[in-house]
Amino acid sequence: MNKKIKNNANSDKNVKSPKHYSLFTMSFRNIWRNKTRSGVILGAITLGLFAGTYLSAFMSGWMVGTVNDEINTNLSHIQIRDTAFSANNDINAYFLRENIDATLRKGTAQHVSYRLNINGMLASANNAVGVRANGVNRTEDMAVSTVWQTIPDTLGEFLPDDARNPIVISAKTAKKLKVKLRSKIVFSFPNTEGEMQAMSFRVCGIFHTANTAFDEGNVFMRYDDIFPATALPQDAVHVAAIMFGNDTPLDKIDELSLEIKAVFLDLDVKSWKEINPLIAMSMGMIDMFAIGIIAIFLLALAFGIINTMLMAVLERTHELGMLRAIGMSRGQVFRMIMLETIFLTLVGSITGVILATLVLLPSIHSGVDLTPLMGNSFEDYGGFSSVVYPVVNFKMFAQILLLVIAAGILSAIYPARKALKIKILEAMRG
Repeated sequence: MNKKIKNNANSDKNVKSPKHYSLFTMSFRNIWRNKTRSGVILGAITLGLFAGTYLSAFMSGWMVGTVNDEINTNLSHIQIRDTAFSANNDINAYFLRENIDATLRKGTAQHVSYRLNINGMLASANNAVGVRANGVNRTEDMAVSTVWQTIPDTLGEFLPDDARNPIVISAKTAKKLKVKLRSKIVFSFPNTEGEMQAMSFRVCGIFHTANTAFDEGNVFMRYDDIFPATALPQDAVHVAAIMFGNDTPLDKIDELSLEIKAVFLDLDVKSWKEINPLIAMSMGMIDMFAIGIIAIFLLALAFGIINTMLMAVLERTHELGMLRAIGMSRGQVFRMIMLETIFLTLVGSITGVILATLVLLPSIHSGVDLTPLMGNSFEDYGGFSSVVYPVVNFKMFAQILLLVIAAGILSAIYPARKALKIKILEAMRG
């Protein structure tokens, strides 16, 4: 008999207590009892997560697009120059291609474009503007820069081999000079001996990038066309623009730049960040701005949850008193309020992620055109593209999701503690 009782006792120990399951069920059902109140919280969480996620994707896309545009059109990953040229753009501050080419080809550099950079005056029959002439090899430069891709089919091509003294100018420059495709223009500059040179070119292509300052200040011509007038020695160049593979992380460029610096100690080797530190600084500022906006969303969300859950606790004072009277412990009441908030936060978070995904997916490919809102002000004053392609980072998604859930849980602590202070007798009388 004692053995049987002992076996029954052991079997009772193996049976799981239903308390936790009933608490979960009760908490989940409670959130749907007042659909209006729950809908307010769900809406706030959904919109908060959607806004935070979309804003982060938008800001990331804006910055990534700006950096890539600047690297692909102007900076390249790394540039090598003579130290004196970096200081004052002196035409005499050159180095010889043969001194570095073999070493670069053996390294990790995938593409290298050797350029002449000459400051001068570009003139038409109507006007004249100061520009920097880039004397390039067509094949080399098309592998390093995407300027040629910004030339519409109707506005020519990038330095064709069969053209005589071709020049590629921007749409901004063409407008200032009042010229068009196949117009004749003259480029004047002092050579290494201080003698003024005037060369006649014909417009073969008109480009347009997102950077107005770059467009207004640069033209492209063939190295072989401009070189004889410079009086430079054979194989002389001013800039070696280096690009690595598309899969090379931008964070690794600084490391690669240091490796090249260690080889060419007498030359000025700079990564894209060093050439244009403003872009690198802008990346940090954009990140801080996004974090600040998300923090504001989370703070507003937290206050909304606290207010709504506190109202829920006060409205259910009698109910909570009854639950305490029939045996529910203070800990169970606390967990029930917390679980209600967690369930609401999870449902709202999932809804927010789905909404953000549905909105982001089309804009990832088509982009968000800011021109109707801002015109060309981004291009004119900041060098930013007016079309932004949001970048979806799943790590970012997860971080924002966790932050929203954490904000929801922390916000529920005060209402839950308030529920613990309810006095059973007073609550039952109410």
